[in-house]
Amino acid sequence: MPTFDPATAARLIADAQNAKSLLNDIPAASRPQTLDQGYDVQDCIAAECGRSGGVNDKLAGWKIGLGSANAMKSANLTRPVFGRVFAGRLHKAGGTVAVPTLPVALIEFEIAFTLARDVTPGERIANPLDVVAKAQIVSEIVSSRFTDRKSVGLPSFVADSVGFHGLVIGQDIDPKRIPAIVASLVVHQDGKEVCRTATGDDGLDPATMLGYLIEHAGNRGLTLRKGDVVTTGSVSRPFEATSPASFVARADGVEMAYSMHP
Repeated sequence: MPTFDPATAARLIADAQNAKSLLNDIPAASRPQTLDQGYDVQDCIAAECGRSGGVNDKLAGWKIGLGSANAMKSANLTRPVFGRVFAGRLHKAGGTVAVPTLPVALIEFEIAFTLARDVTPGERIANPLDVVAKAQIVSEIVSSRFTDRKSVGLPSFVADSVGFHGLVIGQDIDPKRIPAIVASLVVHQDGKEVCRTATGDDGLDPATMLGYLIEHAGNRGLTLRKGDVVTTGSVSRPFEATSPASFVARADGVEMAYSMHP
């Protein structure tokens, strides 16, 4: 079998990200066929950030997707999938995020961590929270560079950083409050309740998700950097929305709100 070259797929996705355009698919000859090949494309995009021909943005951290037991089972995975977070797609709560009317965006409310120090490959971290500087309530907007993120297959979706479009960052929270915040989460869209906390096998533990990322980075020889933002997967039930829309999330005395427009 010929060695997979991620460069062509990486260039196509980077060009689409820079142009804010959509791809129907990656040509078959350059399309990743396995998750490892998808991560090869993603790593190639990350390595070229800020360079000629690469993404005109800087890396800011990581996202985690398909983290619940049910999501992993449905996708035939033994651990979540991971993508890059880009600095130009970070937004403060209370503002408005530009999201195209097509495709439909997936809205998720999550817990994010900011890393207190570098975590190098091979490090054994007994408690992932030991490398955390702070925690925040956030909302991720999933809207990939593909016209239909579901039809292209998981390796291509992983290559596209698991569909990362934007991250809205709310207030800092005490990590000790995470269980109470997660348990009491209620989300409204345009004044109507749309979801609450995902429970049972649809739920996840943010600290466990961070542990999975540390393992993934180690396996791929990557260093997690001090200051990286790690958004750990949806603790709410994800829901689809189109622009324009406004959202308010409330949980244990914490509130965050934002809007999106085309």
